[in-house]
Amino acid sequence: MIKTKNLIFTILLLTILIRLFHINFPMAGWHSWRQADTASIAKNFYLNDHNILYPQINWGGNTSGYVESEFHAYPYIVSLLYSIFGFNDMFGRIVSVIFAVFTVFGIYLLVRIIISEKTALWAAFIYTILPLNIYFTRSFMPESLMLMASVYGIYFYNEWIENKRNKDFILSLIFITLAALVKLPSLYLGLPLLFLTINKYGKTFLTNWKIWLYVICVFIPVILWYHHSHQLFLQTGLTFSIWNFGVDKWGMVDPLFTLKFYNDIFFKSIAERHLTYAGFIVFIAGLFVKRNNPKEKLFDWWLIGMLMFIFIAPQAHLAQEYYQLPFTIPASVFIAKIFSKYFRTLPFKSTFSGTKKIAIFLNICLVALIVLSFLRMRNFMKSENYDGISFRIANEIDLNTDRNDLIIVPSNGNPTLLYLADRKGWVCNSDELSEDFINQKKMSGAKYIVSEKSVFKTESQMKNLEYLLKNKKLIANTDEYFIILL
Repeated sequence: MIKTKNLIFTILLLTILIRLFHINFPMAGWHSWRQADTASIAKNFYLNDHNILYPQINWGGNTSGYVESEFHAYPYIVSLLYSIFGFNDMFGRIVSVIFAVFTVFGIYLLVRIIISEKTALWAAFIYTILPLNIYFTRSFMPESLMLMASVYGIYFYNEWIENKRNKDFILSLIFITLAALVKLPSLYLGLPLLFLTINKYGKTFLTNWKIWLYVICVFIPVILWYHHSHQLFLQTGLTFSIWNFGVDKWGMVDPLFTLKFYNDIFFKSIAERHLTYAGFIVFIAGLFVKRNNPKEKLFDWWLIGMLMFIFIAPQAHLAQEYYQLPFTIPASVFIAKIFSKYFRTLPFKSTFSGTKKIAIFLNICLVALIVLSFLRMRNFMKSENYDGISFRIANEIDLNTDRNDLIIVPSNGNPTLLYLADRKGWVCNSDELSEDFINQKKMSGAKYIVSEKSVFKTESQMKNLEYLLKNKKLIANTDEYFIILL
């Protein structure tokens, strides 16, 4: 028992240590746009009386900035820390790391009671070192909270149906509801929960009033929040495109009929970036390991639920890798099954049971997984550079504009510059910068146009850039960026 405690403690410590790199880095680098949005909501909560019902972004121009979006529990928690310790982006990253630690421990607890102690340790370790898990669970994003809530929602649900404790019912209800509020697609968790229910009660679950109470209690706050959130959209016209069915994230079936979709999602994203190819090979092998008890199929249904989410929202998954993060939870378990089956203990020196060829192969896979994760993370971190152009432009904005000036930022929708410069305004695509568009924004209070020149790529976009530089008043103009006074 002492050895097991030492191992899980070591894994949890490792979870923290490998996520501390650049823990105080501002909102820039890879996926900075998503982090900047979340960070701006946290900062606006902090500055505007912590009203969690009214999330505000910086790209709402002269509106209130209230935006249709998920329930922002994560930035709200960060805003409370700002009130205690003062404003610092670092607190957002720290909160993500804390949730990551609890997620790893939750995976350990769940796998331990469903499969075995050894498999639980392996699953916790594998999940800890996967590269995109590391990156996104130390980023200023709500994914870490969603992942934690998902794991504990299922863990406490299993505890409730086995032990009938009301506290487990309530805790599971809280966590599953929180997961669905923070990320609506988390409703796919209903599939593994349904499996646990049927595995325990069979068809009789249909007459179990507590099961129906659970479902109702999950959906009521979710429905209420997203209804309220839609009212914010009707008020301001600002949205994170939650409900654009068949247009943006949801329901676009065309990608499903292309080989590119399957290559991009399952090989380039899941195999290469999430699991690494070494981990992916072991994951595939783990799918064929015999289930020793019926409840082990929980992780099969968890995986199936995640696959359903991928096929329902293919465009979302093509656009953003972090949508596949929940996939890594059951995937880590299947990888762990292989290592648990063939390695007697967690360390892999002289602890192997099996043929020599399998031993060599799995040792290579384990070492490769660790090395590839490190290399992948190093590649992600290259973009987190204090000499980055975003910081230079933000400094120019600070020197040349007033705090309340509204700014147009042609950045293909990226709000990072507005956040770093602590300004509000509009983000747009570089091909939108027609004279009519500029005049419309000018009438709404826009005073400057600020942009990197690199976002002007196509012929029409280059014509827009040339027109701006020739016909507008330039405050700054370098090879990399410009600032125009309207």
